[in-house]
Amino acid sequence: MELLKDKADCCGCRTCEKVCPQNAITMIEDEGGFLYPHIDEKKCVDCGLCLKKCAFQSGYPKRKEFQPYYAYGCRHKKEHVYKKSRSGGAFVAISSRILEKKGIVFGVGYEEGSRFRRIIHKSAETKHDRNEFCGSKYVQSDLGDTFLSVKENLKAGRKVLFSGTGCQIGALHSYLGKEYSDLYTIDIICHSTPSPQIWKDFLDLREKELGGEVTALNFRNKNRFGWKAHRETLTVNGKSKSSRIFAALFSKSVMSRPSCFKCAYTNKNRPGDITIADFWGHEKAIPGKWDDDKGISLVLINTYRGQLLWEEAKKDLEWIDVTGYPFRHHNLKHPTKYPEIYEEFWKDYKENGFEYCIEKYTKHKITFPDDEEANKSEDSK
Repeated sequence: MELLKDKADCCGCRTCEKVCPQNAITMIEDEGGFLYPHIDEKKCVDCGLCLKKCAFQSGYPKRKEFQPYYAYGCRHKKEHVYKKSRSGGAFVAISSRILEKKGIVFGVGYEEGSRFRRIIHKSAETKHDRNEFCGSKYVQSDLGDTFLSVKENLKAGRKVLFSGTGCQIGALHSYLGKEYSDLYTIDIICHSTPSPQIWKDFLDLREKELGGEVTALNFRNKNRFGWKAHRETLTVNGKSKSSRIFAALFSKSVMSRPSCFKCAYTNKNRPGDITIADFWGHEKAIPGKWDDDKGISLVLINTYRGQLLWEEAKKDLEWIDVTGYPFRHHNLKHPTKYPEIYEEFWKDYKENGFEYCIEKYTKHKITFPDDEEANKSEDSK
């Protein structure tokens, strides 16, 4: 049977692979590292379950129970918490409630031994392990067997918190096929999901330029450059080097997954119990409050279950009710716009390679350690 007519019809959630009763579907990476299903016609019996369960193509249940949803601007009471978070630390406060009840939290981290190259969904049962999930990773995560693990833990009677993009939350609900009282979900207001392969290429290039292996990274170093700046920082040979190379590609949307440009989740009918985001536009909504460029979280409460969890999490947060404010987030209204240079970028990438694309599509001039000028102005760019 035909599962995909176009790459834009697939968000790479693996649901079709996991529900296939014949194990006829395998997820295979394309040139960008994006996963797509491939069907073994010899095993396929045309049952149609893969399409039925595809939330991206068949639609997802509208779970919004409040009109309008409740909305809050907030920041964690502990400075060391919001300093390590991309925004205001709301995720820490919310997930801590689940962990304190001996529950399990699923979020995005790094595959062990991959030197930060593989971004995956994983689980945490302690606050220490959960901290790896704090802060957005601007790369599409591989869900692996996460949905299976979520289901197993729910069946065992544990409380589960799953955080991810809208399409991942929608896919999880479709995979499970029913509501679980112990399942809590957090979706993020997502701009788009960048290429896993280009992320690997970026790390390879930076290690060549900086002459060593990356031992730590920060996708958006707000402590050094402020919350509103978007600069990645890598630690190599004990020294931190910052740039806007990956951020520049991200802002142009040229390395985004094709499905992001027709995303069904970029609206106010959120699939999660709670939605979180950076509170862009806070200057008008809460003028003068937390106006220090250190980060503010926006929290939207979509369901009664989310409201109960929020009421528990509030004890760790300073918060202000901003319900009804017309938030400026474009991805609450429509998908990210398809860039005019998208096809040109990928043609250049396939024919000329990543380094060529970096110099063509960003302001970065590639230099290596044997170049006399290498690394002289890394942090002044």
